[in-house]
Amino acid sequence: KAQHWHEPAGLKKAGLGEFKKQPTPYDAWMESQGIPVFRDIGISKVQNLPLVPWKHTGGRGHFIQLYGTETKWGCYVVEIPPGGALNPEKHMFEEIFLVIEGRGSTEVWSGAAGSKKQTFEWQKGSCFSIPLNASHRFVNATNSPALLYCGTTAPNVMNLYDNINFIFNNDFNFTDRYSGNDDFFKSVEDVEPDPVR
Repeated sequence: KAQHWHEPAGLKKAGLGEFKKQPTPYDAWMESQGIPVFRDIGISKVQNLPLVPWKHTGGRGHFIQLYGTETKWGCYVVEIPPGGALNPEKHMFEEIFLVIEGRGSTEVWSGAAGSKKQTFEWQKGSCFSIPLNASHRFVNATNSPALLYCGTTAPNVMNLYDNINFIFNNDFNFTDRYSGNDDFFKSVEDVEPDPVR
């Protein structure tokens, strides 16, 4: 195929051929997971996304990558089957969850010797975060599916380190972030508003 030199015009760049954005390590990881990636400026209702079996989690899921958030913030929805649980996992990126539908519990534990599992419950409207690199598992003890929406810093971490083994199989315990104390996941009702905002 003959290449043609063209001058810049509008959004068209000068030069030979096309200039395409190369996939980031996070883009490549999303594609490797075998579930769809929704890409747009926004989404009206995550419940409308078609969910596909996701081997990594053991549930069904769908990635969400909103324009303008690439390389900074990733999202996904994951469904926990009725009476089921997702696969245990740990990773070197942050996650914050919003429960869209259902109720269940989360088990969290560190890899430190003598550490025990801690469990907290959640329901529709609950919002919670998993401590960095702590092992965790989501359990649905009801007879209907649970749907969780997750925001994650995985794009930052994957694009920075570009090493899946380091990200998912790192034994470092962030004891300053997750102490394992019995009251670590105790509900806090006395949070005061930020006086500046």
